[in-house]
Amino acid sequence: MRVLSLLAAAGIAAGAFEPFYVRIFNLDRSRVAAMLTELPYKKLPGLRPFLVSVRAQTKDGDVIALAAPLHRAHWQGGYDYLYARALYLLSGRQVLPLLDPADRPHLENLAKAKYIAGYRCDPQTPGFAVIWRSQDGELLRRIK
Repeated sequence: MRVLSLLAAAGIAAGAFEPFYVRIFNLDRSRVAAMLTELPYKKLPGLRPFLVSVRAQTKDGDVIALAAPLHRAHWQGGYDYLYARALYLLSGRQVLPLLDPADRPHLENLAKAKYIAGYRCDPQTPGFAVIWRSQDGELLRRIK
């Protein structure tokens, strides 16, 4: 009976073995790291490089309003995802939404903002001038 139990345990262990547990030691770590870094931003292509560039152009304490294209102008339609990712990569800055969860615009946040970060849009806003542009968006700064 004891031999049968050991054989059953060995069979279960052999069946539960995952080859990945061995292959993990031979993975291209830099490729996997790059893939895992981009994974949270996969839903909005180019968002991570855009936000990293916005971060490089601004400093801690700056107030940034976040603009999105009209097809993303719904909280549940993508703006929530954009805003959540921006809060993470722009930590240290105050990121203001231009839309709330009820899809109401909050243009009063433009009055508080020193910058407008427009992801894949051209937020032509009086009192602001473009200071940086890429294929994924642009950054505007308040004109004094």
